[in-house]
Amino acid sequence: MKKKIIITIAIILAIALLGGGTYGALILFQPFQRNNIAGYGERYPIVNTGVIPMPLREDGTFTILQFTDLHLVNTRGPDARTLRDMEAAIARVQPDLVVITGDVINGRGAQAFVLVDRAAALQALIDMFARHNQPWAMVPGNNDHDNFLGSVHDVTSFLARYCDNIVIARADDLHGLPGAVHFVLPLVDEDNSTAHNLIFFDTLSRFCVIAPEQAEWLVPHAFPSTIFMHHNTPIFVRVGLADHYGSRGNAIDDVLLHENVGLVSIGHIHVAPTRRATYEGTIFQIGRVSGYRRGDREPGGVVITITPGAEELYTFEDFAY
Repeated sequence: MKKKIIITIAIILAIALLGGGTYGALILFQPFQRNNIAGYGERYPIVNTGVIPMPLREDGTFTILQFTDLHLVNTRGPDARTLRDMEAAIARVQPDLVVITGDVINGRGAQAFVLVDRAAALQALIDMFARHNQPWAMVPGNNDHDNFLGSVHDVTSFLARYCDNIVIARADDLHGLPGAVHFVLPLVDEDNSTAHNLIFFDTLSRFCVIAPEQAEWLVPHAFPSTIFMHHNTPIFVRVGLADHYGSRGNAIDDVLLHENVGLVSIGHIHVAPTRRATYEGTIFQIGRVSGYRRGDREPGGVVITITPGAEELYTFEDFAY
């Protein structure tokens, strides 16, 4: 019996290797991986969790440190370096808020690596932000959804439940719109009046098409505002920042060009340095890739300082670790 089992496994491995190389062989065993949070989002759904207005500094500014595309597989090797350098950047900048614009963990491509433990990577992030009592927010990327750990709803619900420092929500006025998280974070002045909105928009729509209803949800929340999302839409191609787009949907591009949308900042494309262009009054930005796992050169981040009411609303500092 044992011999038959061994022969069967050998045949399966041979087929997998011939059909898909090492990736094909490893992917066979992923349903049996130990760390799995599938179904977590159904047990602990996100509904307006952790979102309260954040105050501007005494000088009227607000500082955001944007990371993107960490692609964490575990807490070893390149990922240990990513986490270490992120933490050093947080200690140096001391931002009011850290924003990660998607692909926190690596998706199915991680199966080509050994010792895959995405749950440990998420816990390492939680611990890092806890050590600094650092507020942070995220929008999900395609890798956060397409993986064997759990759906993007599971990942975001896990973070919301176990991380005291995360600012993340699924707004209660979405009325069934696709995506795991969409929410607005108001920045308030000394009179507790909203001076600026930070909008976190989930671009993980069905067939990569952002529905008109999603764009309609943005309209009453978006002004004045900075928008963070993961994918580039067609307008990023139009302004010369990308040669392809990750999500389709002209409806949202019309919203992004509204006169009171100051900045749209994304990830997904793995650029270094940060790319930025202004088009019809809106600044479009692709943040510098932040993870070492995918072999990207000179990863780092970008510091965004917002000064509501000032002639120059934004200042930027792009840096490699």
